[in-house]
Amino acid sequence: MISIQNALEIILEETKLQPTQEVGILEASGYILAQDIFSKDTLPPFNKSAMDGYAYNMDKANDAKTLKVVALVKAGDYYEKELNPGEAVKIMTGAPVPASADTVIEIEKVKAEKDTIIIESPVKKGSNIIFKGEELVSGDLVLEPGKQITPADIGLLASLGYPRVSIYKPPTVACLVTGDELVDIDQEISKGKIRNCNTYTLEAMINQIKAVPVAFDIIPDDKEVLKATVLKAFETCDLVVSTGGASVGDFDFVLEVLEEIGAEIKFTKVAIKPGKPITFAKYNNKLFFSLPGNPMSVITAFEQFVKPSLRQSMGNMTMEHVETIPMKIGDGFKLRKGRTKYIFVNVEKVGDEYIAYNTSSQCSNHLMTVSKSDAVLIIPENIEDVNKGDIHNGRFIFK
Repeated sequence: MISIQNALEIILEETKLQPTQEVGILEASGYILAQDIFSKDTLPPFNKSAMDGYAYNMDKANDAKTLKVVALVKAGDYYEKELNPGEAVKIMTGAPVPASADTVIEIEKVKAEKDTIIIESPVKKGSNIIFKGEELVSGDLVLEPGKQITPADIGLLASLGYPRVSIYKPPTVACLVTGDELVDIDQEISKGKIRNCNTYTLEAMINQIKAVPVAFDIIPDDKEVLKATVLKAFETCDLVVSTGGASVGDFDFVLEVLEEIGAEIKFTKVAIKPGKPITFAKYNNKLFFSLPGNPMSVITAFEQFVKPSLRQSMGNMTMEHVETIPMKIGDGFKLRKGRTKYIFVNVEKVGDEYIAYNTSSQCSNHLMTVSKSDAVLIIPENIEDVNKGDIHNGRFIFK
């Protein structure tokens, strides 16, 4: 049995970057950029007005308080004539400032009378003008590989004339669930049966991080059927995740199947509760995660081990999703020593503190507990008594 940190290090060392693919910029939102983006233009491409107001040449005005308005310039127009001393143009926000003007005064600071204005509140020369190239100059490096593409980036790419960009291709993830006890969600529960929830939980978590889930049919507790399905999953998908059949019971065949097909098994147990019987293996340069069948264990193991691998494969090299913050215990409880425990909690922020409250039973098949929770406390293996007011690390889930 290895530590959580050791397991994560092994997983990330084996995780390789996905190939890149070009997509439309709207499809790229939320993915990781895989190319340098250089400005094709100078932005803004002209001096433009930052306000609705009047553009004039302050030097030519010679401190005159009254100016003649000779034109109206709105966004999309361009005034090419030379402004004479004592002349101004009415200008709208975003419109090009005439080349002979050096200042824009806001509408609120003048009194308008027919085709003249009277300056009531003077402004400084150069006021209210966004100058050419103030944002970007042609050839500037704007975005670099590794940047998660935000809605603001989409707008920026559009403004620079990039209809398509390269991202790291989202991996296809095979979702395998095993167990004779499982029936699908549209079937009635009969004696000894439960509905399959793990496929749907896995698909939701995979979708959330922008990878592509591929759900397989429920696999019975039959080694040959499991082997054929695992081989098909490796053939058709980039990464495989299974739930159930992960331990050493009479009908737990995952480890046997991996050994029979010649997979390179990296580890089979991790010192984590819930979720100890986790197997991580590699086959034909593709990764395999075998998770326990209990829903809480599936979520814990996916968040801690599978999600970091998927994110890294898509170019996200940050570890923010596994970083922790100090949380104060809101209600005490007892634990058994031996493994690092992940306790599902509900967190309230009070001032600068995060207060964590034990949600409910931490039994590993209780999805209701996870549904009520927004975080996990991470309690070290040597801690038995968790007392109200103690400080322990935790992190928010499904982020």
